[in-house]
Amino acid sequence: MTALDPKARRHLSQRAANLQREARAEVRAQRRKGFRRAGPQPDDALHEWMLWALLQDGAGEAPEAEELAEDGASAEEERVGVVLSAARGAAEVLVGDETMLVAIAPRLLAEQATLIAVGDEVKLSRRAEDRWELQRVAPRRSRLSRPDPQDPLKERVIAANVDRVVVVVAATNPPMRVGLIDRLLVAARRGGVALTVVVNKIDLADAARLAELDALLAPYDALQVAVHKVSAATGEGLAALRLSLGGALCVLVGASGVGKSSLLNTLEPTLAAQTGEVSEAVGKGRHTTTRSTLYRLADGGRIIDTPGVRAFGLWRVGLDELNEAFPDVAAFAPECRYGDCRHLDEGEADCGVKQAGLDGRLPMPRLLGYQRIARSLLAEQG
Repeated sequence: MTALDPKARRHLSQRAANLQREARAEVRAQRRKGFRRAGPQPDDALHEWMLWALLQDGAGEAPEAEELAEDGASAEEERVGVVLSAARGAAEVLVGDETMLVAIAPRLLAEQATLIAVGDEVKLSRRAEDRWELQRVAPRRSRLSRPDPQDPLKERVIAANVDRVVVVVAATNPPMRVGLIDRLLVAARRGGVALTVVVNKIDLADAARLAELDALLAPYDALQVAVHKVSAATGEGLAALRLSLGGALCVLVGASGVGKSSLLNTLEPTLAAQTGEVSEAVGKGRHTTTRSTLYRLADGGRIIDTPGVRAFGLWRVGLDELNEAFPDVAAFAPECRYGDCRHLDEGEADCGVKQAGLDGRLPMPRLLGYQRIARSLLAEQG
C-alpha cells in the first residue's frame, strides 16, 4: 500500500471501513458466540481491512487451494522478495523496488503466525495476469518470537532475519521497565540476535534520574549490550545511535508511550509521511503502530516497527538458556552448596548467588530480574 497516492489511500480506507461495518453486521446477524467469518474479523485494525480490501480489488475471490508446478517455472512466473507486513491471508512484499500486495497460499494460512513474519525472504508465484501468491518461505538465519497471545502453545514470530533487537524504554513517563529489557535479552539471544537498549526522553529527566538510569543500566555493558540515551524531541544522541545501527535490519520493541514511532521518524524524516498516512486517512491525529512493518532507511538500513507491548512472553526457554542471558548471575553458581540450586527463595540453603546479591557483588536488580523470569518459566512448565 505504500505505492498508493493519498487520494487512493483515502478511498481505500473508506472502502475498508464499509467492509468492516458489514462484517460487524454479519456477526450480529449470526447471533452466535465465537462465530468467525472469512478474512479479517470485525475488531481487527483498519489497516488489516485495508489490506483485505486491496487484495479483493486486485484478486477477486480468495483462491482455491491447488499446487503449483514448481519445476521448470520461469523467472516471469516466480519472484523473490521480503515481507514488509502481513495480515490474515495477505502480505505486502518488497520485490526489488516494487511493493506488491499478494495472497498467501491456502496451505500456509493455518500456521501463518509462525511461518510468515516481517523480514522473511519469500518466493511468489504468478496466479493470474496481475495476481501473485506467496508460496514459500526461505530458512531464517535469526528470529524474534514469543508465545501466540491467542494460543500460548504456538509460536508467533515477530520478526525474521534481523541483525539487532532495539528495545526502546523511556527515561520517564512511562517509567523504565528493566524486566522488559531482561526478557528481550533472553529472547534475542535465543533467536541469534544482538540487543541494543535505547533510553528515549532523556530531555525530560533531571540529573538525579539520569544517575539512577546509569546505575540500572551499568550491568548491561558487561554483557556487550549497547546502551544509547537519546531524545527524539531534541535529537540528542541520535547521531551515535544512527551510526551504531548502520545498514543492519533492526526491530524496534517497547511499551506503548515510549516514543518508538517518534524515534523512527526522527531517525528517518522521510518516514513521517508513511507512518502518518493511515492516521490521516482515518481521521486520527496520532499514529499508533497496530502491526509490525518494515521500513527502508536512506542509509541502506531497515527498521521493523512493532506494536507496543505490555509484557513479553518467552517461547520455550529453559533455565539453561536463561543462564546464558544472565552470565553475571550464573558466575556465582559454583558458590552454591548444591549443584541443582535454582537461586530462588523457596528453602534453598547456602545459595552463593543470593549471597552475592546480598553482599553487593551481584547487582540486586539483576538477581531479582533473574528470579522473576525463572519463577515464570517454572510456573509455565507446571
